[in-house]
Amino acid sequence: MIEITKLDKSRLSLDQSTFEAFDLAVRGEVLTSEHGGYDEARRVFNGMINKRPALIARCTGVADVIQCVNFARENSLLTAVRGGGHGAPGNAVCDGGLMIDLSLMNGIRVDPQARVAWVEGGAALGDVDHETQAFGLAVPAGVVSTTGVGGLTTGGGYGWLRGKHGMTIDNLLAVEMVTPDGQFRRASETENTDLFWAIRGGGGNFGVVTTFEFRLHEVGPMLMVCNPMYAAEHAREVMRGWRAFMENAPDEFTTEFFFWTIPEFPHFPEETHGQDVVIPCGVYNGPVEEGEKFVQPLRELAPMLVDGSAPMRFVDIQSMFDIYLPYGDVICYWKALYMDRLDDDMIDTFVEHFLDRPGKQCPLVLHDLRGASGRVPADSTAFPGRHW
Repeated sequence: MIEITKLDKSRLSLDQSTFEAFDLAVRGEVLTSEHGGYDEARRVFNGMINKRPALIARCTGVADVIQCVNFARENSLLTAVRGGGHGAPGNAVCDGGLMIDLSLMNGIRVDPQARVAWVEGGAALGDVDHETQAFGLAVPAGVVSTTGVGGLTTGGGYGWLRGKHGMTIDNLLAVEMVTPDGQFRRASETENTDLFWAIRGGGGNFGVVTTFEFRLHEVGPMLMVCNPMYAAEHAREVMRGWRAFMENAPDEFTTEFFFWTIPEFPHFPEETHGQDVVIPCGVYNGPVEEGEKFVQPLRELAPMLVDGSAPMRFVDIQSMFDIYLPYGDVICYWKALYMDRLDDDMIDTFVEHFLDRPGKQCPLVLHDLRGASGRVPADSTAFPGRHW
């Protein structure tokens, strides 16, 4: 017997014949805690999450997903869907229920002439960048290569290209998905339009997306990265300088402002280890020479401790934070809000809270959302955070 949790938190006993029938219906492996690979399959990005599903179905295609959704619905099972497993709350895994694992469904097909990519629901951003950059193309998506495409896209999708090309959902042309009734559906601007509106920013509760169809853009391969690090004692003047600089910045420049502590990594000078810094970080999506000239004022806001500014390959930009966020090893909790302004009082508050934070591992990050992503009508997608 296998004990499995239902939606109402009660327990259901699956006899051996029921389990074997489900196992036979799914081409991929169906794991219990007795199987090798179970612990690795339930592992997600946030090391704080330690949930133990009763069953993990490692889907290999749409047919497997349909079988899983039907099995879950018919038995009213507590169910989680794992794409990349990168979500901080750990919703990709559940205690005692059924985990539908899409991680083996990570295929990508690119049509360089049409500038369209088809991405399976278990792919990570690094998979997408690898395939699209072979043709000098990219999907606007994310800043960490291990992030799953599914959760990022259905949640909205901020990345280094958002200023010029918008959010990930602004470049989504269509999806193929299995809805809770077990039906396979395509949703786009002309098919199942309500569903297409909802999955662009409304989260992952509308079904299991098996394929995303994205519009691609010419990007790179080399872009200019702005990454000057200033001692925290200069935080106020640097932040005010960054604010003034961005008032007339073009769409080509996407920026994030970091309050950070330099870790004890060998690529940083030893004398800087453990120092609190502020970083007006950004990427210029255009010619490198043009970008280097444009970002120069951000490298002159105060005396610099370290300057990581340099031309970089787009695929390397997409993974430059990975080393600081090792998958499964980060114990993390996030909290965020939207701001309609950044005045001097708010800058003072940021600096005070950063210097008084409970641990050196706690960064503060401001995402500047101006540009193309802010010009999309608020009601055109379910994403709520464009206009504040």
